[in-house]
Amino acid sequence: MVHRRLLLSIAILTLLSTLSIAAWAGEDVLAKGDDSRLDAKVAFDADGIPISTVLDQLSANTGVTVVAGLNDDDWSVRDREVIVHVKDMKLGELMRQLSSTLHFHWSRAGDPGKFTYRLWQDKTERDEEESLRAAEDSTQSRQAREKRENALADMANLGSLSATDAGNLQGTDPWRYVLATEPLGRDVADLLSNFPEARSAFVQGTEATFPVAELPPALQDTVKRIAESYDALSKSIGNTEDNSGLLSKFDRLQITINRGTRSSQDIVSQSMLGRITIGSGAKSFDIPLFDPASPVGKALGKAIISLKQGATKDAVGQQLQKDMASAVSISEAAQPAGRDITSDPDLRSKIKLFEVRPASTPQDATKLFSLPVTLKILATKTKLNVISDYFPSPAPAVDGGEKTLGEQLEVIRKAYGSNWTKSGNILVFRDKDWFTKRAWAVPEVWMKYWTDRGKLNNGLVLEDLARIGDLRDEQIDHTIMADSQLVRFGAGEAARNRQILRFYMSLSADQRKIMTTSKLDAASLSEEQWNALKNALATKGAAYAAVQRGSQFIRLTQSGTAVVEYQFSYYPAENEPAVTFKFSSGDVYRTPDEVPVPKKPDQPQ
Repeated sequence: MVHRRLLLSIAILTLLSTLSIAAWAGEDVLAKGDDSRLDAKVAFDADGIPISTVLDQLSANTGVTVVAGLNDDDWSVRDREVIVHVKDMKLGELMRQLSSTLHFHWSRAGDPGKFTYRLWQDKTERDEEESLRAAEDSTQSRQAREKRENALADMANLGSLSATDAGNLQGTDPWRYVLATEPLGRDVADLLSNFPEARSAFVQGTEATFPVAELPPALQDTVKRIAESYDALSKSIGNTEDNSGLLSKFDRLQITINRGTRSSQDIVSQSMLGRITIGSGAKSFDIPLFDPASPVGKALGKAIISLKQGATKDAVGQQLQKDMASAVSISEAAQPAGRDITSDPDLRSKIKLFEVRPASTPQDATKLFSLPVTLKILATKTKLNVISDYFPSPAPAVDGGEKTLGEQLEVIRKAYGSNWTKSGNILVFRDKDWFTKRAWAVPEVWMKYWTDRGKLNNGLVLEDLARIGDLRDEQIDHTIMADSQLVRFGAGEAARNRQILRFYMSLSADQRKIMTTSKLDAASLSEEQWNALKNALATKGAAYAAVQRGSQFIRLTQSGTAVVEYQFSYYPAENEPAVTFKFSSGDVYRTPDEVPVPKKPDQPQ
């Protein structure tokens, strides 16, 4: 019975092909096929620029209006940066790749032949992003998520291999051969590539259920193909169960990702990435999704091939028992599975990204390149279409000496933290921590405002520093402090004094006036303001964190004319020494010109 269950789960195995993350966003306007303008071939290059700029340029180049964000103030969409190097790609395909990479989606409006396309983030996509940030990301869960993401990316590429290339896998990598040649593998990959919510549930290891009847027609067809493909594969390896009744009421079924999945230490469970269940109640197709790189996956792939070639169940069962025993032995010291960089002949081709001198030390073989520079070289050397999200960061050391393309992609993944997917002639990169890094972002309109103000005044003034100090810690630490020009203008002062500046920002205009002309009594502060002041005091000593409100007061003084030094002074009581916070501004309005303050909706909090 154990062997029989394993053989059945073998078919499931095929599913491993594609469990990508999607977002169940309803109608796919790009799939309608009723706008021939999207079939136009385009060539486009962008070295890490906002998606709003990319779409403006595409609109100008193609005559098709494509815009980013719900409006001009939707900075959380419009400011997302991308890298693009494509040639001879259909406009619609480029739009699809951009939305998938950024975890957004397209809608359209207008008359046929003149549609305007809009890229935006809906509530489901925002919730996904926030839930990923909120989830506890332990080392184990991070590794599991990356393992599932990598497996899905590899599966998608297997479906694009030629028959010859896929056939070459039969003897060396049987499970990947099954995924590359069986309709089930390709259908699963297709579903998860175009169904973001299902892909998200799979990658995160959570359970999610969707009524088939409520899916868009194209996804309904894909789910039906998966059920039929699984049924056919099961029968081809000896399953005699009649599933015609289940298939006949297909529109009343549900599809569930990871139904009832529980963590376990047995070899089969440890080799399983998740499962797809299609059915209603107890009657269903239950398709386990195994790691194709695992010994169990390889053993099941080998068994499926043998059964389809006519081997008896007894013979295959005996061999499977031996292979499973070997898998148990191998798993004892197994490390997290790496990427598949050998199945696709393209990934085995040798390329050199950078010219490097003979390596007398490991450092000699590396060069410092930003991600946009590295991916531009990659696109030029490989002639592949390359698309990536981009979060500016210091350039790491990258070993670009001669290697296989697969090895180069792994170097890029480890150096920049960008997971990669190759499907045919398209390479897509996505930052593995995209949902965290988005929380670091500060609206570009404010970054430009502060930069312009800094240039105008030879530095930032109090109101600028206060706005910067009032940002979230991750925005200050990862975005403000990474901008060397803003740091030179005084943003470092704001970062070091962020707590007292947050207290300052919590005050009303009248309270600020009192603090500068007289003294602001602690008794007049709201509870929120008092807590903000205590947070600032805690940076001067732990004892201040528990201070009780009484007769304390605070003053703000300034000295100097051109360059102003500001000092916040907290007095525990009259005639007692003050706790002080000091910092300097740039020149104060050395010119009558002024930089307009951005509109309120773009506040950077």
